[in-house]
Amino acid sequence: METNNEYEYIGKSERNVNGIEKVTGAAKYCSDMELPRMLYGKVKRSPYPHARIISIDISKAKELPGVKVVIVGDEKTCPYRFGAGVADEYVLARDKVLYVGDAVAAVAAETEEIAQEAVDLIEVEYEELPPVFDGDEAFSKNPPAVLHEDLKSYKTIRSVPPRFDENRPNVFNYFRIRRNNAEEAFKEADIVLENRFEVAMIHHVQMEPHCGVAKVDGTGRLIVWGTTSKPYGMHKDISESRGMASSAVRVIVPTHVGGAFGGREPKAEQIAASLALAQKGYPKRPVKMRFTREEQLSTTTTRARYIVEIKTGAKKDGTLVANKMKTILVGGAYAGTGYLTARNGSFGPAANYKIPNFSLDAYGVYTNQRMAGAFRGFGNAETLWGMESQIDMLAHELNIDPLKIRLMNCIDEGDLNAFQEKMHSVGAKECLEAAARDIEWGKKPEKPKEPHLKMGKGIALGNKYSLVPTASACFIKVHPDGLVELRTSTVELGQGSNTIFSQMISEEFQIPVSMVRVLNPDTDITPFDLGTASSRSTFNMGNAIRKACADAKKQLFEIAAKELGVTEDVLETADSRVFVKDSPGKSLHIKDLFIPMVIGGYTLKEGGEIFGKATYYLPGVMPDPETGASERPASFYMFVAQAAEVEVDTQTGKIRVTKMVTANDCGKAINPMMVEGQQDGGVLSMGIGSALLEEVITDNGVMLNPQFADYKIPTTLDCPNCDNYKSAIIETAHREGPWGAKGVGEGTMVSSAPAIANAIYDAIGIRFHEIPITPEKVLRALKEKNQESLG
Repeated sequence: METNNEYEYIGKSERNVNGIEKVTGAAKYCSDMELPRMLYGKVKRSPYPHARIISIDISKAKELPGVKVVIVGDEKTCPYRFGAGVADEYVLARDKVLYVGDAVAAVAAETEEIAQEAVDLIEVEYEELPPVFDGDEAFSKNPPAVLHEDLKSYKTIRSVPPRFDENRPNVFNYFRIRRNNAEEAFKEADIVLENRFEVAMIHHVQMEPHCGVAKVDGTGRLIVWGTTSKPYGMHKDISESRGMASSAVRVIVPTHVGGAFGGREPKAEQIAASLALAQKGYPKRPVKMRFTREEQLSTTTTRARYIVEIKTGAKKDGTLVANKMKTILVGGAYAGTGYLTARNGSFGPAANYKIPNFSLDAYGVYTNQRMAGAFRGFGNAETLWGMESQIDMLAHELNIDPLKIRLMNCIDEGDLNAFQEKMHSVGAKECLEAAARDIEWGKKPEKPKEPHLKMGKGIALGNKYSLVPTASACFIKVHPDGLVELRTSTVELGQGSNTIFSQMISEEFQIPVSMVRVLNPDTDITPFDLGTASSRSTFNMGNAIRKACADAKKQLFEIAAKELGVTEDVLETADSRVFVKDSPGKSLHIKDLFIPMVIGGYTLKEGGEIFGKATYYLPGVMPDPETGASERPASFYMFVAQAAEVEVDTQTGKIRVTKMVTANDCGKAINPMMVEGQQDGGVLSMGIGSALLEEVITDNGVMLNPQFADYKIPTTLDCPNCDNYKSAIIETAHREGPWGAKGVGEGTMVSSAPAIANAIYDAIGIRFHEIPITPEKVLRALKEKNQESLG
């Protein structure tokens, strides 16, 4: 769809600038990289969830023909811990292993097969220790196991520091919100509901498995290629975990990366770097570490199990008066991005509704599982699963329409959220109204042909913040032929950022998208960006691009003004020409500003080149540690409403989503087709998958379904027919966003699960408190319901 628009390039559905390479198979990923004399890495992993390392014998592995280097976790290989907010992880485990799959040794050899054979020859002696997997047990004051006895001595990040709990040794972060007095307000409520909801561990299932390539160049400098979504974050981790100078490390991300969705912690890259550095002599050979699909599914970062305890009070008319929550992110052996996910999962509940009395305690806890951290929605899909189920339950208890109770309570422009932040750019009502319209809310579903098939509709509201503090920088280079080049460290992960940025530059310079080039991230060439995360790229990098374009145009006009004999303020540019605004015929081509040099190329008389640069920095205001109060805890909020119609087969328990609609408030759709693509993927894949299908199943820390044959993700057969799926773009411009834009990617799935679950309740009258809602769970619940009715 095209949106309301007065621009030449903004708001238009330009095709993906990387699309041709992808559809023709020409696109090259890190997994495709081959360098001369490449070695191939493999990892020795722990078979135990918690154990002390007694000894590691690598002698047989080193003797195997074709093996070039074998490393273990020691002072030389892994001198320092690293981590997103808590430095709690070594590149290879030292002293203890903390989950099944924890890396204890690595090999680089002439082929992957030789490397794997060498790994199998490594002998490790362990002393098993008691593990902890259950979130409630890990959270307790006397847990069965304490994973990090020296946690309080670990290095933490200064900008958003974690908070530990003195009485709970496995808590790696604690965050709280207090607005007025929830407990007192419950006494004034006409109805109070208290429930517990849980979310299963699921995987990101990126198309491209994790991969890293590392080499040491002729100067001794380490160069690392990888599948990361945060080039400068990986650069920091690699250098600081080895005590290397930052200038001694270079990180490059290929033009194409096969998806991220939050789960790209750079473990493969870290191990490849260690193997490259550990080689003796010179020249050192490049090393490629590519995880198998099974390694990716069973050892890399997941979305955490989540526990949401919620108590909500309301008046008879449906007015919400108080809400109290406790959330536990059941993390893994290392905090990773989970330390921030545990904290920031509170933002969704804090900004969905006008609730005058609000209390929330958010925790992240260690368990003996692999790392659980960032996942599309960053904790908010999990916490909103609890809140939006609870709101539906309130509506039914009060005999109020579920849409009505949301419309009367949803937050609006100028309202204060639970942080006591004044809300701006709020499209909650518009999203609800659009979703209700497209699902035909109030109209009963068509009666199924068979009596064992039951139909129902459900709706849910959600929002997704974008984090602070935040910063993005970029460079804009204007070439003599008029092409404009963007140097950015935002990673093109398939979301279309290169296309969006190209449209922004096209609008600023009034040139076709084909006259814009975007370079892939390279810490030698492209400047700092916080990371491709938190739906922040369009807003943050977009603002940096506008500032850098203004800088480049200022330089352009300074030179052109002298040539045209006018002042800079009367000039404008379009179609690679600079012209006088009131007299467009008085103009010159950009190439005419450059001087052709004999036996050389083109130069400027001064300044070197037309090179704009800028940083967009938004510090925000850190929430008060006791109350969470903050004037600006987030950059912006995206709102979303989704509605579902489902068919439940009471004989088999199978749930079929027959209709699905989503309405997303993105501020301004820079490229409506790209927004729709985000909506389609978020709802039809991850939304339906997390609600009905996906779960990492474990036994004593071992993943039992590490293959696509057993780890179920949605196929086209699990999605509604195209005619029964609708998406709406809601534009509530943000005063600070580029052209009013915010973001959209994560908000597309944060309300999918409760919308589907609420529809299931409407169909069969059973409320589910855990997702995924599988056929087995449906049949069990139906059996219990029938027994209760008979008893």
